[in-house]
Amino acid sequence: MTEPVKIVTPVGSIGMGFDPAKLYEGIRLGASAIIADAGSTDSGPQKLALGVTMCAHDAYVEDFEHIVDAAYHHKVIVLVSSAGGDGSNKHVDEFVDIIQEHCLKKNYRMKLVKIYAEIDKELIKSSIDQGIVTPCGAVPELKKSEVDAATCIVAQMGLEPFVEALREHPDVDIIISGRAYDPAPYAGYCVNQGITNLGVAYHMGKVMECGAHAGTPKSREAFATVWNDRFEVLPLQSHARCTAYSLASHSFFYEAEGRAGGSAGAVFQVADTYTVKMEGAKVTGYRTITQGSIRDPILISQIDGWLEGIKDFLKGRFQKFPFEVMFRVYGKDGTMGPLEPDTTTVAKEVFLLCDVQAETQDLANKVAAMARVALVHAPYPGQVATAGNLAMPVTPLTIPLGPTPEFNVYHLLPVSDPAALFPRHTVQLGGTQEEVAERRSDFGYDLTPEKPLMVKPTPMSSGVNGQINGASNGSVKPTTNGSMDSQDAPTTDATQPAKTDSTVKTHITATEGPKSLLKLAKVIRSKNAGPYEVTFDLIFNDEQCFDYAQKSSALHNANLARLYKITEKDILASHFFRPALAFKFTIPRPWSAGGFGDRDVHCSQQHAPLLGLEL
Repeated sequence: MTEPVKIVTPVGSIGMGFDPAKLYEGIRLGASAIIADAGSTDSGPQKLALGVTMCAHDAYVEDFEHIVDAAYHHKVIVLVSSAGGDGSNKHVDEFVDIIQEHCLKKNYRMKLVKIYAEIDKELIKSSIDQGIVTPCGAVPELKKSEVDAATCIVAQMGLEPFVEALREHPDVDIIISGRAYDPAPYAGYCVNQGITNLGVAYHMGKVMECGAHAGTPKSREAFATVWNDRFEVLPLQSHARCTAYSLASHSFFYEAEGRAGGSAGAVFQVADTYTVKMEGAKVTGYRTITQGSIRDPILISQIDGWLEGIKDFLKGRFQKFPFEVMFRVYGKDGTMGPLEPDTTTVAKEVFLLCDVQAETQDLANKVAAMARVALVHAPYPGQVATAGNLAMPVTPLTIPLGPTPEFNVYHLLPVSDPAALFPRHTVQLGGTQEEVAERRSDFGYDLTPEKPLMVKPTPMSSGVNGQINGASNGSVKPTTNGSMDSQDAPTTDATQPAKTDSTVKTHITATEGPKSLLKLAKVIRSKNAGPYEVTFDLIFNDEQCFDYAQKSSALHNANLARLYKITEKDILASHFFRPALAFKFTIPRPWSAGGFGDRDVHCSQQHAPLLGLEL
């Protein structure tokens, strides 16, 4: 295929729902592939440890019904990665079963390739013995005991298994994969279509894997046009557009014009050794919580010592079995824990979460029940309210949470063949006409094929100057969502004037004193960088603000360490990046994501201390 390559992504994660009309709009614009991710470690370890999916089964059914209908009637290929959220073999098969049932229902005949990602534990332990397994970031060394403890371990595939599946089966309609690097199916499809610039292919995939989250305001459906030297992304919701700042939420270099935005110049650097990242999780115990709020200022003023006394009481009461108890005081240090720099401010009221973990659910329930009684009735100096200390908002008063999941494998394994760990299997969807006829009575409804949509595919532009809003040879009407509203049709700079950024420019003079970071930076955010690290991004208003910040000592490692109550050695990375007018730094998380003791799985609220920083 000649460039450009055009791709539509209906939603950043399959199962989260999307507007089918926008999916068909992407096809009208010329998309030859529907590509979407379905997983991440962002939401915690429960998927791997407990074998659960990120979304409800029915939510996957609804999304796939629209996707498969569009693929069948318009002859576009579908690639979905990290099935179920964790990309386990079990969840790959669940996705395949959903698609198979829909094909039988609609009498579709389609070809599917599934790619597994689970990795053999004996191979991992053998690799540990060889000393070739290394941590991925701020992670403990991997022990064989942790490999055995993991419920499931997957390896994160790159683009190669997708390229191989497309090469082996040029007539494939759908590819469902296990755990994959989020941009991998996008990059793999681009390579299959003739794109040779891996920097552009992976960069585009990194933006598109979250749908139109790279637009402002954030939305779901996105359309990409990819040339060998650049790409463009267009949000398909008419109220959204891409700006330099919104696009920088996924990577630090973009240009935007009209409602579309894109980038050029990304470079793919080849490592000396090819490695795949392994992900695994285990169950560490069982949890029960109890909760309530405190408004009494006498108790709030001495709450730390009071809670330590309750911990000592519980330890003395339950000496026959091990358990852990943790109190999170929201309104004091509940969100940030040991990273919280402000431990002196006294709140008007606080919310208290008591979290208990023990070897069994019954034992966790027992400790939590006793902890609740102590929280309600334990005395404290100066007490005048003797009826009870805790306002309990819900019943039951103690809530069992079940098994406690925890990441315990997040390591790199070198491989000689990037596709060898990921076996590919062909599945024939639907059946012969005779087989389908025999199934009609079983399903209880007519399986006569629906009339195909009378739409001719939009031809690809043959040159690098092809437009993202190229003309269509026909209108598209989805089978389930009615007609397309013309007001929702996407527009680019060809049909809509470019809007200026709303950034407030800050004029800086040499005679003025320190300036608040809030006045210098439009974006100040934190986010998890895998299960063991948290990263911070600052994007400044303009070059003058960037230069001012770069000359300040406020963003030096020593000051950042003091701000977050860590050592300078804990600053894993920190650097300014002029092309994006940005500054980034990364530190370890106090607890692994989603495990016992974690306070912020997504780490989206760890940026707060930066808001008061003066430069």
